[in-house]
Amino acid sequence: MNPRSGILTSIAVIGVAGTLYAQTPSQPARPTQPQVRENVRGTPEMKTETMTGEVVRVLGNSLLARMQPLGNFSVFNVQPGREFIIDGQTKHIADLQPGTVLTASITTTTTPVTMRTTQTLNGTVWFAQGDYVVLTLPNGENHEYKVSPTVEFMVEGKPATVKDLRQGMKVTAQKIVEEPLTEISTQTAITGKAPKK
Repeated sequence: MNPRSGILTSIAVIGVAGTLYAQTPSQPARPTQPQVRENVRGTPEMKTETMTGEVVRVLGNSLLARMQPLGNFSVFNVQPGREFIIDGQTKHIADLQPGTVLTASITTTTTPVTMRTTQTLNGTVWFAQGDYVVLTLPNGENHEYKVSPTVEFMVEGKPATVKDLRQGMKVTAQKIVEEPLTEISTQTAITGKAPKK
């Protein structure tokens, strides 16, 4: 990562600790049958970046710093209540003096999450051919489905595949929809050394 992009990243995250979800857009499911939702979490990946700057000026929650080693200036909007550990002591933005050298360690944890929705379908076969099935649901609506050969239906308490379905059969099946998400959490720790008097 080049220093400029690191600075821009830090401007966005300094003083922020939270969790965000990035989600692939999808059509909302129509709740015609009972649904069960669960999140299946993958293995998190952690990345830590460090940046250093010298305090030039503090005004309110704005901090102007000369970044090291390039010497360029950056403005940071610091979240109210953000704590800085300066020479081992807890300080706040109003306590920072020009010349204080700050080091921010920004740890980003990215975790893949699969949102799995399991919907139990009860209905009567209205039409079935190949992997295409139309079911009449209990509310009287017809819904069409493209069914994987591995999906198992229950017909009169016995398992059946899509090839076994015939018009008029009363069936129960589970429809599972998996939606990929990414959970991103950021933790920022800022330490520093006050200027010598």
